[in-house]
Amino acid sequence: MSGRPGPLLLASAPGYRVELGEGGVVLVHAGPVSFRLARDACEALTTTLARAMVRLARVCPKRPVLEVLPGGGEG
Repeated sequence: MSGRPGPLLLASAPGYRVELGEGGVVLVHAGPVSFRLARDACEALTTTLARAMVRLARVCPKRPVLEVLPGGGEG
């Protein structure tokens, strides 16, 4: 055991997590794929993904999912 703390969790969602590793390296885990990125590279990747998602929303709008909610009856 090295006595060093592990990576600092920055954000997560099911199947995804982003951590701050030793030396300021950003660790991005997406399913079976992992990236070790310098902060500026991670910022560029994040910006590129955000632009892609905005364009995708314009090109291929997502249809709303209809669902039945429980309760809400009158009386």
